[in-house]
Amino acid sequence: MSKYRKWAILLVVFAMAVAACSGDDEGGADGDGNGNGDGDSSSMTGAAAVLDGNRLDAIKDRGELIVGMTLQFEPQMYRDANDEPAGYDVELVKMLADDLGVTLNIQDLEFDALIPGMLADQFDLISVGLVGRPARLEQLWFTCPYVPYRQVVVVNNDAGITSLDQLNSSDITMTALQGSTAANLIEAQFPEAELVGLEQAPAFLEVASGRADAIVVEEYLAIPFVRENPSTSVLNPDNPFSQEYGAWAVPRGDIVWKEYVNGWLGYYISRGTLDQMYTDIIGPTEGLPPCS
Repeated sequence: MSKYRKWAILLVVFAMAVAACSGDDEGGADGDGNGNGDGDSSSMTGAAAVLDGNRLDAIKDRGELIVGMTLQFEPQMYRDANDEPAGYDVELVKMLADDLGVTLNIQDLEFDALIPGMLADQFDLISVGLVGRPARLEQLWFTCPYVPYRQVVVVNNDAGITSLDQLNSSDITMTALQGSTAANLIEAQFPEAELVGLEQAPAFLEVASGRADAIVVEEYLAIPFVRENPSTSVLNPDNPFSQEYGAWAVPRGDIVWKEYVNGWLGYYISRGTLDQMYTDIIGPTEGLPPCS
């Protein structure tokens, strides 16, 4: 008898032993201990249990991808002259929905309503460039990064601020989008300053009016704001305050859905598609890290 035949027989015997052992467990191979085939889903194998009832299948069955967004950050995500969703994030989730073969349903909410909305199972995905900070990681799962952006400090020129060191003072008032990574950066880097968290437009206006001294914000939002408000300027424009990468957020526990989205992002990142879209819609980029 050849060694290959011996190994084949041993493998068959082993498989039969495993099957016999599993049939002797409580509940039996068929789930009710009687072997009559009418057990429930608790008897499924590990692989089948992971795949059963996953969000990816639910999206396909429903025929709709539901995405939570805040359409207030042109050109990343906003409403165009016809009040239609537009921007980099919008084009990206359109492409995702097309590849899934479903329609796209964008739920446009205020920024601070997005995470509660996901926890209430209102969306399949949040697309607003979130950073997976530790507190958020307790509530959501995050995908590979899909959007690069740099955080800068915009100052009111009358405040006389010429360096980052001057911002860490009780005499300084800073604004940022409430609940954002920018607000978190202010708390960490400038703990002595007074932080006023607001929606994005009011946060900018506080600085333009002089009621606040500075704001931390994404560079792509800062540049047009400074252009339209000559009383403000970007502090150290050649040395951004922080480089960030935003990710999509998905519900915790939906492993099949998360793996699909990560695989989808990895496919288009590796081909340069996302970098090209970002360059065409927002501006030059140093690129995204590989999705691993």
